[in-house]
Amino acid sequence: MNTLIPHLVKPELWLAALFAVGFAALAYGMKLLSRSGAIATAIVGFIVFGLGGGKFLVPLLVFFATSSVLSRVGRRRKAGANATAVKGATRDAGQVLANGGVAALIALLFQPLGHLMSLEMPRYLLLLYLAALATVNADTWSTELGGLSTAAPRLLSNWKQVPAGTSGAITGLGLFAALAGSLVITLSGWLVWRLNAAEFVVVAWAGFLGSLFDSVLGASVQALYRDPLTGQPTEQPRTANVSHALIRGVPWVNNDVVNFLASVVGVLCAFLLLRFGLYPYR
Repeated sequence: MNTLIPHLVKPELWLAALFAVGFAALAYGMKLLSRSGAIATAIVGFIVFGLGGGKFLVPLLVFFATSSVLSRVGRRRKAGANATAVKGATRDAGQVLANGGVAALIALLFQPLGHLMSLEMPRYLLLLYLAALATVNADTWSTELGGLSTAAPRLLSNWKQVPAGTSGAITGLGLFAALAGSLVITLSGWLVWRLNAAEFVVVAWAGFLGSLFDSVLGASVQALYRDPLTGQPTEQPRTANVSHALIRGVPWVNNDVVNFLASVVGVLCAFLLLRFGLYPYR
């Protein structure tokens, strides 16, 4: 066992590739991923595990495991709420890259930037990596558990009650779930990197703020259409050969784009909190 641990903490590239492909294949077999999602997951997993190491992999696995489980909690009750969404619980490449792309990029840059820049930079990157995953996990928990709320969600742009599942709408349960989701990723980071109290608060808070920004984008610039056959709002631009009329937002800004931008904002929030709040006093 003692000889295995070093290989898991800092694996050889062939081992990282084997693990990433095997994990993606398993998730594909469990119908957690589409074919394109499995390919994207293998790439993200290889980058994170192969270049970042086992300590980077742990928070990513926590995100994937918890979000996959929650997507199946109360599935029947959330089915109606998810009718407006383009995609379901089986993740495709767009969803994988939207949620894991920023974290994978940070893991990719960790070694070169850590060696070329100041001694403090590696710690920055570790915390920014966690903030990216904390943001997408907070958003996922908010969506999945918020969909179980008995209270009608309210749209952030005008505070009017809207149907469950509407992008940009929030509930009390959803906000609590977002905070819990951010805390879970931060806790996983604490377990492997031993964050101090200030770093813990920065990452958890940045993840929560990033998820709130996701809701702001969802209520403003994310594309929303109206199905001419049913008259109901939908995130789908067309059904079969029928185009839907755009009633809000920017056509190319779909849920994947919103999730990606939210993770960028979560990282930016963490950087600002670290740069101007924590590290100046160290």
